[in-house]
Amino acid sequence: MNLRHLTSLALGMFTLGTTLSAQVTIEQMAADPKLWPAEVKIIQAAPIQLWENGRPSGSVQGTVGMTVRVKKVEPGRLTIESGSAMGSIAPAATDILTRAPGAAPGAAAGGKTTGHFESMRTGLKMVRGKWVVIGETEIEQHDPKDGVSNAYKSIPQTGKMEYRAKYKYTGGRNSGITIYIMCDDADKTERGNAYLLVDGNDDKAHGQFIINRVTNDKTKDMKKFDVPAAGGQWIDFRATYDTATGTVEITRNGKVLGSWTDPEPLTTGRDVSIGTYMTLASFKEIEVHPLP
Repeated sequence: MNLRHLTSLALGMFTLGTTLSAQVTIEQMAADPKLWPAEVKIIQAAPIQLWENGRPSGSVQGTVGMTVRVKKVEPGRLTIESGSAMGSIAPAATDILTRAPGAAPGAAAGGKTTGHFESMRTGLKMVRGKWVVIGETEIEQHDPKDGVSNAYKSIPQTGKMEYRAKYKYTGGRNSGITIYIMCDDADKTERGNAYLLVDGNDDKAHGQFIINRVTNDKTKDMKKFDVPAAGGQWIDFRATYDTATGTVEITRNGKVLGSWTDPEPLTTGRDVSIGTYMTLASFKEIEVHPLP
């Protein structure tokens, strides 16, 4: 996949979560089966991957208010049962953390309260692109010919961090979105030193997710994952980064794609930046916060 051009992009809508934290995280729940609830309720529409004999067998849309039984808890997904069907869903789409012992009322998966985000109307610097703020938690980039759009916020990052967002773009050949984390200078073209996460389509319109290392404003592909080509559907994104280990892990639509470990990890970040390459796009419910 040739997404070289995508390393020069950034798309813009950004919010910093400032919500209540649950006393138990999804990672802690996954590690202790005694904390697993018998059932959870779906709190936001999300795809449920169906399984048969241990293999994927299609998917259905989980609807808000639907209650399902819990069979297994993992950081990136819940194995669930509804009737005779087995499937998996992203924890963030359920109320699992409200069911953990000592959980803060109203907290959602990932240690945050649903629907409560810092306003994107403040603190967001739009360096390049035709950005339109839709509301407190959503923004769009309206120039399909811009290859280096850039919007960012200055957010201190150290220790173990979590990054979440929902985004969609119109797709096509050589198009996509970018998220730069751990940036030391987001005013630069490639944000100085950073990790660049690209969700895009290649020159044959095949989908790939790429983890890049940015050093002195130059990018290098480090790990690639094949993903379904995007074409206007909302994508649920989650990434974690641990400055102690240098490991970046990616979850997309509830599926853990994998990880890459930097042998010389960035230990501090000043900015988080998002962008687009040759596409219309929308972002909403973007959050950045530390993990225990």
